[in-house]
Amino acid sequence: MFRSRVIKAAIIALIAILFAQDMDAQRRTRTTSRDRSNTRERTRDSREPTADDLKTWYSISLGTLGFGNSFSISGKFSYGAKFKNRFSVGAFGKTFYDLINVINGPDFGLISYGGGAFGRVNITDDIFIHGEYGYTDFETFDRNTLRQFRESILYPSVGGGYKSGYGDWTYGFHVLLPLSDRARDFVNLEYWIEFNHNF
Repeated sequence: MFRSRVIKAAIIALIAILFAQDMDAQRRTRTTSRDRSNTRERTRDSREPTADDLKTWYSISLGTLGFGNSFSISGKFSYGAKFKNRFSVGAFGKTFYDLINVINGPDFGLISYGGGAFGRVNITDDIFIHGEYGYTDFETFDRNTLRQFRESILYPSVGGGYKSGYGDWTYGFHVLLPLSDRARDFVNLEYWIEFNHNF
């Protein structure tokens, strides 16, 4: 129920953004033949990508820290392309490390890893919506038999974040909710502290 509401809200927000962009592009004014030739020339020039229209950026993130009977830390590297300083698409790779302390038994070091594609929309200069579709190969163990095993899951995640800073480097965070019940058995919520270059 909650998942369907989140998906519906994300789809409605995406449609509203795309619809607003489309309406803006369809506005027309009356022109003379001389203006039309100038307009065609400007349109041809504007179709060529410029440095302001397309930027590549990358991000190094640390997250999902945990302490107690276990120690957890995660890392993620993202590389993306940013269009019109608002929309970003790209790819990411991530890894999770968990050191589990078992009382009266051997400790376990578990390494999970994965990757996928992401999309990001800047709502303001500081706030953004973030979505991912990825694959993760989770390593876990059975507490009864103390046997380690792996499980691979393909799942979407949605969330948002905040960034700050000036110049080439910015910093911030983002939070992701996996939309797969099985993926949430391994990681309930992903939170990342990120350092971005050219974002």
